[in-house]
Amino acid sequence: MAATHGKIILFMFLAAFMLFNTQNAFVSCALTSELQNKIAKINEEGPYLGLIIPNSFELNPLLQNPGYTPSDGIIDFAGRRFRFGSIGEKPVILVMTGLSVINAAITTQLLLSFFKVDGVVHYGIAGNANPSLHIGDVAIPHYWAHLALWSW
Repeated sequence: MAATHGKIILFMFLAAFMLFNTQNAFVSCALTSELQNKIAKINEEGPYLGLIIPNSFELNPLLQNPGYTPSDGIIDFAGRRFRFGSIGEKPVILVMTGLSVINAAITTQLLLSFFKVDGVVHYGIAGNANPSLHIGDVAIPHYWAHLALWSW
């Protein structure tokens, strides 16, 4: 009898835990009507050039650069902060992806799905180990690979 009672309590605890976490997952990524209106309003200022940036080490120099002019628009959605501004005359959206190809892919998809974007530029050092390259240099690889898909 005690074992059955323990299983019932465990089941109830797990059910409550799953329900609580499911509700939080829906809330944190909810596209509310207020957020939809904010996105629609900010899209009127586009089209934008999307700049996806892996981390704050690469984002901060751009935010502090006198060539970047921030606007009042910031949208926090799906764990990402989309910052709006301009570089010269071009409206831009800056968004930090976090490290890894999968984070870059998710962030890029959010950017393209919700905002009026003409193009996307990956802005960062791209794991640079070449001392002759510096932040701001443009590097176009001859080859690249997504190593996370390989079996070693």
